[in-house]
Amino acid sequence: MRISGLASGLDIDSMVKQLMKAERVPLDKLNQQKQLTEWKRDGYRQVSTKLVGFNDKLTNLNYSSSINAKKATVTGASNVLTANATGAASDSVLNINVGKLATASSVVSSGGTAGSKPSTTKISSIYGGNDTQITIGSTNISFTPDDTIDSLINKINSDKTAGVTAVYDASSGKISLTSKETGSKDITFSGDLLTNVFGLKQADVKKGDDASVTINGITTTQTSNRFTINGVEITLNGISPTGQSTQVEITQDVDKMVDTIKAFVDSYNETLALMNQKTSEERYRKFTPLTAEQKADMKDDEIKLWEEKAQSGMLKGDSILNKTISDMRSALISDVVLPNGQKLNITEFGITTGTYSENGKLVLDEKKLRAALEKNPEGASALFGQTDATATVSSNSKDGIFNRLKKITSVSLQSISDRAGTSRYSSDLTTAFLPKSEMGDQLRNLDDRIDAMNDRLTLIENRYYQQFTAMETAMNKYNSVSSSLTSMLS
Repeated sequence: MRISGLASGLDIDSMVKQLMKAERVPLDKLNQQKQLTEWKRDGYRQVSTKLVGFNDKLTNLNYSSSINAKKATVTGASNVLTANATGAASDSVLNINVGKLATASSVVSSGGTAGSKPSTTKISSIYGGNDTQITIGSTNISFTPDDTIDSLINKINSDKTAGVTAVYDASSGKISLTSKETGSKDITFSGDLLTNVFGLKQADVKKGDDASVTINGITTTQTSNRFTINGVEITLNGISPTGQSTQVEITQDVDKMVDTIKAFVDSYNETLALMNQKTSEERYRKFTPLTAEQKADMKDDEIKLWEEKAQSGMLKGDSILNKTISDMRSALISDVVLPNGQKLNITEFGITTGTYSENGKLVLDEKKLRAALEKNPEGASALFGQTDATATVSSNSKDGIFNRLKKITSVSLQSISDRAGTSRYSSDLTTAFLPKSEMGDQLRNLDDRIDAMNDRLTLIENRYYQQFTAMETAMNKYNSVSSSLTSMLS
């Protein structure tokens, strides 16, 4: 039991609080150290998520459809077909004549359920047999007496392996099956419900046709009206008028390539700017994390301004980020060696680094870039997209810019993950830290020390109260003896 100054008249609670304030200094320092570690880890996560996003961007930009973009220009009988050039297409001209479109096999029943309402008519009202399934191709589709005509049609259409589209017409009572694929593929079916109730007959199946197309003098057949030739995706829409043909010219899509390189420059500059800001940010060591007592004596605006200073410079001069910045800048300014031995540099395509004060920021001259792309699009594709499987971060002369940077960011992401426990794959700032990392171990150690310090402070506080309680007890006895003596003498 604690006695609070009844005999002495002292404010013992206040005195113990003042004594404990001094005792809590080591605990405050531990909590501040923990807060600084958490702030630093949060800073690493900011950089990590930015690098993951940059890495993903590089992957998307490195697709041939972006960095080696082609375009297809259709002339002549242009309504006959559409064309789309993929990254695999080469500069060429295709002269196309469409003789016949591909059609799908189909079969239409003779009817037998005219006037039925497909949404409410149950199978049991039109079929009294024992079968519980129909077969289309090699696919068995089960049904129950409580199924309606509509639900049966839905079962057929939703079964991907059946490979047909079913349609029911309530006014005529007819059902049709049409192959989902064009060409001369047959439709086979069986089942009492299909053959006897709906009147589908195998003999009535009309086989589809293959498309007949003449391309640069060569006549070919295609099972579909959509096919790819020489990296060009062709979609047939009609038959060529007599004496006419369609020309498809494949050329480099300079506009798309310009957009790709501009997107890269913007993403690179954003990523580099964040790392430069983190490594050069001023560190205000006098602004330590605030304790709960200090916050209680401050206004919200004062706390905000203080903590902005306290959190500043958490990654100032960080070795991982400095190395990443250095490697990225080296990767940009170094030549890329082509298989024929030719060397290319980004400066040839209108990309330079800014002034010294801009710390490696890329500056793009779009006019010069466009002119260089029109003159040497293949060179640009190699400069940025060339791949060397044997290349490393330090030995990468045959790797294109995108692949160089991907290797650098991957190494950096692994180093940051090892140190701070960040995800190497997530660009979400709320992603949880991994349990095992250098800083994770540091924080667990700090938590253990804080718990031990709290236990120690509890013991110290109890000891102070015990000492004051003993003093109060002694003073009570003294006062009692003094009162007795005074009474006797009087």
